[in-house]
Amino acid sequence: MKRLLIIFFLLGHIFYSDAQTSSVLHHGTFKKGRILMSSNPYKPDSWEKPFYDSAIKTAFPSDLIKYPEKYKDKSIHLIGVVDSVFVDENNRVTFLLDNKYWDYIEDYSIQDEVMFVSEKGDGKFWVTLSETSPEQLEEVKQFPEEKKLFLVYGTFNELMNNYPVLSAQQVKYIDYELYTTNVFSYEVQRNKKGIVMTDKKGKVQMMNFKFLKLAKKGQNK
Repeated sequence: MKRLLIIFFLLGHIFYSDAQTSSVLHHGTFKKGRILMSSNPYKPDSWEKPFYDSAIKTAFPSDLIKYPEKYKDKSIHLIGVVDSVFVDENNRVTFLLDNKYWDYIEDYSIQDEVMFVSEKGDGKFWVTLSETSPEQLEEVKQFPEEKKLFLVYGTFNELMNNYPVLSAQQVKYIDYELYTTNVFSYEVQRNKKGIVMTDKKGKVQMMNFKFLKLAKKGQNK
């Protein structure tokens, strides 16, 4: 009997994990309990890594607007703070996000925030979800007020009201207390032709770093 209960528990755990993984929306977290100050390269979650590795990271909203045919149907990775959310009569969800730059460094110290996101970005963009459960629907309606930050992996479809539209493949959302836009300011480096500059590993280069505020324990908002 005990063995059967263990089997049922394990099967239930597997089914639950599959259900969590199959969802488009994922709640992002970071390691806790760090005592020493450190800065580490961002490490995508296991479910996230294939999308992170394959998505184009050098196309920002202005690039998608300028070269829509070049990026159409391509997998694009963008980061942005949720500005607003719209739900149609069929409960299809569309988010409007304000793009922000991030250097993909996790910063650990006395502050709560791990992501020192730049106050600057490249404009707004849309993200559409293919399907949303009733439970998620009620949750996402609160995202603008809760100032969720999205790491979006989506297919670029079109322009709507001159904003790029990404059809979400996967989205990781970060809570307000885990990121800040008030500590650093920086922007993407582009060449004379306006093309985004990258290093030898293909990582987007940032420039014009400015220190805005001392990171401290508690909220840096």
